[in-house]
Amino acid sequence: MANARTFTYDVALTFEDGRASRVTAGARPAIGVAPPEDFPFGDPTAWSPEHLFLASLTSCTLLAFLAHAENAELDVHAYTADVSGTITRRKSDGRYAFVEIELLPRVVVGAGQSEDAHGITSKAERDCFISAGTTAEITVRWDISER
Repeated sequence: MANARTFTYDVALTFEDGRASRVTAGARPAIGVAPPEDFPFGDPTAWSPEHLFLASLTSCTLLAFLAHAENAELDVHAYTADVSGTITRRKSDGRYAFVEIELLPRVVVGAGQSEDAHGITSKAERDCFISAGTTAEITVRWDISER
């Protein structure tokens, strides 16, 4: 689409003991409209709804993975993820929305379990209801290693 602006949002999640111990958002893209001085979301370091959506999608996918890993009796020792999403006009209706999302989960499993862990990644992606609620093209690149 002619003259469609593009915005990119980035989020990183690190988990310890089953809880997000560090969640960081990349800089908020400038949208060309200055918010009022006292508007809290005008702070470029504040979380935006777009960052929260990406963090939710990431957390949901990893929680689905953990549920399937538990059912498969896999030992998950660590997991982190980076996610990046691009917003621009959708071709289907011309509305601004996430059109592409790239999720990079990194998971450490017990010795000899990486093949089984790879076997449940498609279930984790399927069972995340946050990703089911978007029309964005989601690319997930799993990095699974053994302890």
